[in-house]
Amino acid sequence: MTSQELEAVIDAQLAVDLGLEPSVWDRGGVTVVPWRELPGRRRYWEGHPFFLGHIRRDTAAFAVHPDLLPWAREVLPGLEPEWCLDYGGLRTMDQALRPFGWGICKAHPFFSPDLSLPRTAPNGDLAWYEGADLEQFRGDPRWAGTLAFQPALPDMLAVAALDGSGAPVGMAAASRDGARLWQIGVNVLPGYRGRGLAVRLTALLKDALLDRGVVPFYGTALSHAASLNVARRAGFRPAWAEVWARPLDRLDDSL
Repeated sequence: MTSQELEAVIDAQLAVDLGLEPSVWDRGGVTVVPWRELPGRRRYWEGHPFFLGHIRRDTAAFAVHPDLLPWAREVLPGLEPEWCLDYGGLRTMDQALRPFGWGICKAHPFFSPDLSLPRTAPNGDLAWYEGADLEQFRGDPRWAGTLAFQPALPDMLAVAALDGSGAPVGMAAASRDGARLWQIGVNVLPGYRGRGLAVRLTALLKDALLDRGVVPFYGTALSHAASLNVARRAGFRPAWAEVWARPLDRLDDSL
């Protein structure tokens, strides 16, 4: 996969999520539109998202509910894309949403592969799981943050590090969030952390997905230093940021 193809996959998916065309990421500045449903969007929710923003390169694009559109078109273009998810910007957004019964849920950075870096060589005892092989982990709380088991975000491929008995002690898995943009999650059991397993598994899975023509991505919280370091050391670099809303009674939802 070339860098140009990778960037085009990301541009296309992020635009579809908002109901826009990929050319939006070449405009610069802030774009505000009413959200519309397009085939192929990532289905983290059902129904209207009310307020959804993606920041990519020097462009911030927001897709909002029609009731919020007058406010959004007046206020959001005054923000700088690179800084709009600082606390001041998020506070402004949240205060505008709350009278409608919504609030800002999360604002996270996301990472894509740095194709200039070498591949990771497999070493140690590993196991790969795909399709029906993943069902053996359904309901296992150790991998609840790694495997989604959600119909709209199907788990596709996983790689695990094994202990001497052949049991998984760390796992990285990919869910098909978009047609060619798949999300990686990783977890290592407490007794095996600090050995570089999360980095190695994430890097191996990244390479395997690229071989399949899929763009893997990695997301985490800005304050999660350990996870941010996994992304960096596994060969990912910052690619975009997202902000999304939820109804006030669902602000603690994981997605």
